[in-house]
Amino acid sequence: MRVLQVTKFGDPSALKVAEVPERDPSSLEIKVRVEGVGIGYFDGLLIKGEYQIKPPLPFVPGSSIAGTVESVGDKVTNLKEGDKVAAFAFLGGLAEKALLASNSVVLLPPEINLQDAANFFMSYATGVLGLKQLGDVKEGESVLVLGASGTTGVTAIEISKALGAKVIACASTEEKRQRCIEAGADHVIDYTAEDWRKQVKALFPQGVDAVYDPIGGKWAEPALRCLAPGGRYLVVGFVAGIASIPLNLPLLKRCLIIGVNWGAESMANPEIVAPIIEQVIQWSLAGKLKTQPDKVYGLEQGGEAFGALFDRTSKGKIVINPSL
Repeated sequence: MRVLQVTKFGDPSALKVAEVPERDPSSLEIKVRVEGVGIGYFDGLLIKGEYQIKPPLPFVPGSSIAGTVESVGDKVTNLKEGDKVAAFAFLGGLAEKALLASNSVVLLPPEINLQDAANFFMSYATGVLGLKQLGDVKEGESVLVLGASGTTGVTAIEISKALGAKVIACASTEEKRQRCIEAGADHVIDYTAEDWRKQVKALFPQGVDAVYDPIGGKWAEPALRCLAPGGRYLVVGFVAGIASIPLNLPLLKRCLIIGVNWGAESMANPEIVAPIIEQVIQWSLAGKLKTQPDKVYGLEQGGEAFGALFDRTSKGKIVINPSL
């Protein structure tokens, strides 16, 4: 069976395909033919060995999985061969076949495309958890999205619009800003411009109600300053580095700074998983989300996919399909 296997921690763009033995599912497992894996910085940090948990080597990365059930264990009663499913697995997704606990997957409606569903358990789930559950974004509010042209940002735009919010999308190039407009952004801003905060203030003089931040670094503090009093700052990632924020700012703004960690939250509180994924499915079927990936890579192109992600040349949603 072909997999992308990590034998030593290092550059994700250097990943190569390996062959490993295939095994049958145990009594409560299912075997899934993987037809889409949504990749993100979480997976890349695991591969680099920079995540707070270091998996024992060797391991197969890939956590947000969509595929077709190929076989089930003898005690599995909730699924059958041919079912379309999505799952969060922490590891093991970037393989032609994946073994999953039968109670860890969500059954998908037949109308859902599996490549589209590959990001359900990563960027879309993170967005719903952050914007709806934790950030409590309401219709008519405003959301500022940093790093808005990548997978995490584009899905945040879509989810904010599904919640009825106005979206200001921040991206560094004209091409990336155009992708944000296609995703539904109401306004786009070049946040590498010196006056970008003034542009936000011109649009929303009282400040924005929420900031969705997957990048951190030097952009975090000015983005926090864009918040309206009582706003919510959603910390999703730190692609540009760990931010340093003066703690007088949240005091003066009377705002909340909220960490959005889908992987840890879903493992600590598994009861949240089903309703969040069900919300993604409902919005997808209603046409409120544009879940089709912008770029699909085969397994042999996995390193290229991670390279595009980490050098920030990718636009929109990325999926690796090991079945290609």
